[in-house]
Amino acid sequence: MQEDYDSSASGYIQDTFEGISHTFTDVEILHTSDANIVAKAKRYGRWWLLKGLRQEVAAEQRYQQMLRKELEIMMQLQHPTIVTAVGLEDVDGLGTCIVMEYVEGVTLSEWLKEHYRLQTRRSVARELTDAVAYLHSKGIVHRDLKPQNILITANGNNVKVIDFGLADSDSYAVLKQPAGTHGYMAPEQTQASKPDVRNDIYSLGIILKQMKLGLGFRRIISRCTSPIHQRYQSVNELRRDCENEKRRLHAWLWGSIAVVCLFVVYAVWNQTTAIRKDAIVTNGALRSQNAIDAGCQAFDEKVEATGMNEHIDTLSYFLYLRSDFPDILEQSYSWVEQYLQTISNDFTEEEINYIRAEIQKHQWDVIKIWDTKINQLKETYDQSIEE
Repeated sequence: MQEDYDSSASGYIQDTFEGISHTFTDVEILHTSDANIVAKAKRYGRWWLLKGLRQEVAAEQRYQQMLRKELEIMMQLQHPTIVTAVGLEDVDGLGTCIVMEYVEGVTLSEWLKEHYRLQTRRSVARELTDAVAYLHSKGIVHRDLKPQNILITANGNNVKVIDFGLADSDSYAVLKQPAGTHGYMAPEQTQASKPDVRNDIYSLGIILKQMKLGLGFRRIISRCTSPIHQRYQSVNELRRDCENEKRRLHAWLWGSIAVVCLFVVYAVWNQTTAIRKDAIVTNGALRSQNAIDAGCQAFDEKVEATGMNEHIDTLSYFLYLRSDFPDILEQSYSWVEQYLQTISNDFTEEEINYIRAEIQKHQWDVIKIWDTKINQLKETYDQSIEE
């Protein structure tokens, strides 16, 4: 006779347990258009994005083909900057829907209202350019690039390109028609139905202009939005120009720092050389030495307050050099003069000149340490660029 057993251990798994369902729940309509309806819904404890057809057009074969074509295009794409589709399913209340990952974030147009730093905007622009390059490498043209179709994630400010309803490639023979959004689509898109990567490059140029990436990108944006035969012929061309612009900006930054360093070095050397010739050490040499020691200590305290010594010691990458470094170099010269003002009544002019020269020697020793470390990092950076 078979022994009794606990049926709860039989391996039977319920369809719904602990609030997690295998069907879509908590459906929330996010957007509707003439043909489509977009909603988010929860399944297995995770949010998903659903894109289907409005009831008024759901039975029309043309719209069904468009939805299926969009899915087929999206299923070819696997990239961090592209929204991921997982399949086509029938959803209660919505009908047949493309099921996609749900991205927590805002559109690029909303994101730009927050006035992010130039470095952050350029990082987003670089990811967007990478996304378009990936699409084109798959033979796909988006044909409706605009800020509303670009999401920026809430965590990390990363790009996710969405809405491939108008996307196309040469491998498809159906649903060929002019497409795009006024203000972002290339002029030739109003007449030509054949997809061309240069259509997306035009739209990309309009978007980059709105992102305000700096004066150096004006030439790049101008070429993106030029007539089709003068435009970049590929996104890789565009990316190369962007990288060259980045290197030019870095070179300008280093050149500015070098000019400031040379100015300070020359000023210190010039004064030190001239003063040493005329310096008179009198019977008050000990008193002068005490003033020199106190001045050097006061200078070190000023430097310590800026945190620059610790910054230079721990600096691991040339481009991480603090932007206020040139200002601190200039200020260091004025610190010496400020100290001399406090003791000017206690010494003769000749003694003050001697004390100034000795403190500036100490000042230059500190600057030389900084300069050596920065030059080493600059050489490492230049080597990495060459490689």
